[in-house]
Amino acid sequence: MKLMVLGSGQDGGVPHTGCYCSACIRARRHKRRRRLAPSVALCNDKAGSCYLIDASPDFKFQMDMIWNHIPHVKRVGKIPVSSILLTHAHYGHITGLLELGKEVLNEIGIPVFCTPAMGQFLSASPPFSHLVEGGNIEIREIRPGVKTELGGISVTPTQVPHRNETADTVGYIIEATRRVIYIPDIDRWTDETLEEISRSDTAIIDGTFYSAAELPGYRDVPHPPIKETVELLEGASTEIYFTHINHTNAINRRGRERRTIERLGFKIAYDGLTLDI
Repeated sequence: MKLMVLGSGQDGGVPHTGCYCSACIRARRHKRRRRLAPSVALCNDKAGSCYLIDASPDFKFQMDMIWNHIPHVKRVGKIPVSSILLTHAHYGHITGLLELGKEVLNEIGIPVFCTPAMGQFLSASPPFSHLVEGGNIEIREIRPGVKTELGGISVTPTQVPHRNETADTVGYIIEATRRVIYIPDIDRWTDETLEEISRSDTAIIDGTFYSAAELPGYRDVPHPPIKETVELLEGASTEIYFTHINHTNAINRRGRERRTIERLGFKIAYDGLTLDI
């Protein structure tokens, strides 16, 4: 079993639209410096089946990544994904669903696993409701704390605090031969979430900002800063990767901030990172 990071950037990715900071300029010049919008694939490489967590605006490029890096992957309709699991309703996590509609792929019955609140949002809100009405996707409800089996991989949604303007937010506990927790978006670390991280072999978690000072509007879009997260998790036996990295984040550069967290044993996810799970 493998987990592939298809996008390690925040919703807008790196480079970020309309930004010409040093990180975005480098990313425009050098493809390896780019970060696509957030998504991961869970793959049974022997069976050739793949399951997607979140459908980002970089969906087309992320489908190519699966085709190119997972041997023997099977075509399901026109894409290499058997089903899609969603974390929440923000732009970078759901807009790729629109690729499944009649304007692009016109897929038939792709299962989309999500919480009841998320399913209600999709079913009631155009243009996503057109996918449901047209049979392009099938909503399959999952509930926090309840395990779902997907082709040799178990996934359990876990509720996390986040800006829930339209639905709720979950991360996923993924169990195959190893226990992995994936939480790309959270407003603050709770005792329950920290406990789930400590119980996991690997955690791929929110690293949107290095510090709260890097974005003037931070209070409107709170995420736990990396410099605070490392204090909470320093010494943990869990292998920890930061993902969902904003273009303003200092760890996009090979400077003091990046060296500091790497010295402490923390890792930084990148597009194409593949882990055996």
